[in-house]
Amino acid sequence: MIASPDGVPYGSRVPTGSRTTKVRRCSRNGCRWPASASLTYAYLKQVVWIEDLTPQPHPAVYDLCAAHAERLSVPVGWAKEDLRVIPPAVTPIRPGIEELRPVAAPPERPASWTGPADAQTGA
Repeated sequence: MIASPDGVPYGSRVPTGSRTTKVRRCSRNGCRWPASASLTYAYLKQVVWIEDLTPQPHPAVYDLCAAHAERLSVPVGWAKEDLRVIPPAVTPIRPGIEELRPVAAPPERPASWTGPADAQTGA
């Protein structure tokens, strides 16, 4: 990762007024949402834990945004335990995508329309 002159990686700070604050991002590739949960696992017990975001980053803990934490699937035979105090509202993975899709109104039916033909009677 490319670092700024002060040694902090670019994209890891969000300006807040006159000072800057480090923001931990989701560990999933291509996701730029801020992390809101921490993922840990135990191979021997075949369990995955999703917890509130740990205060400090740790190499054995993965940071996840709310959407990825909620949609996380585990291997067959494994258990997923959500230990968050209050799971946050899920943020969309691709915000604004719904606005790009045209919403088509259903076609209006003529007053004489009686519904689909009955296959057995041929009507």
